[in-house]
Amino acid sequence: MQRDLNLPVPPRLRGRRRRPWPHGRHSAGHPLLWVVGRVTAVGLLAGIGFTLIVFQYQVRHLEAAGAAHLCNLVTPAEAPPGAPVVRFGIGTPGAFGLAITPSCSSALLIAPLCGLGMVLIVPGQRQVRRTGTALAAVSAVMVAGNLLRIGVIALAIRLDGLTAGYRVSNLVLGSVISLVCIALGLALLLVMLRPRDGQAGTRA
Repeated sequence: MQRDLNLPVPPRLRGRRRRPWPHGRHSAGHPLLWVVGRVTAVGLLAGIGFTLIVFQYQVRHLEAAGAAHLCNLVTPAEAPPGAPVVRFGIGTPGAFGLAITPSCSSALLIAPLCGLGMVLIVPGQRQVRRTGTALAAVSAVMVAGNLLRIGVIALAIRLDGLTAGYRVSNLVLGSVISLVCIALGLALLLVMLRPRDGQAGTRA
């Protein structure tokens, strides 16, 4: 029979924490899987960015439909089929339409995020899942900010007219909302990708 022996632990080894694997417990033993995971993630991000650029018209139509559904909770709004336009005040004398141009679409911000994600994933040791989660959270902030911007522009036009209301909301309020959302998104990205305890010493 074998007996368990409780051997004394040297004082210099007490309380010492085990250092994590450079690329995770499983990927360290299988570098091929680590490479395949990186290549797959980069290809997925490239595909998303390419889709946002090529099918930007359809993306803008989806944004218009989403903005119409949200604004319809406050004021009558609709998005005509197949057009990136939001119509406000349906059935009233002051009805107007707001077109979502390529420069006003959140795809203009999410596509560069995909490129940033590829830069972050390829050379470093960051986990693909953490990077993907961070990019998804930042993209959600960008989309929410753009929808808020559309709603603010529509409200300003409703209150101050097509000329003055659109000029003030688009050039001032809309720009401020976009800058704040970009700053919040980048801050969120830095927080979510911040090295965790025990990982700082494993980076090359």
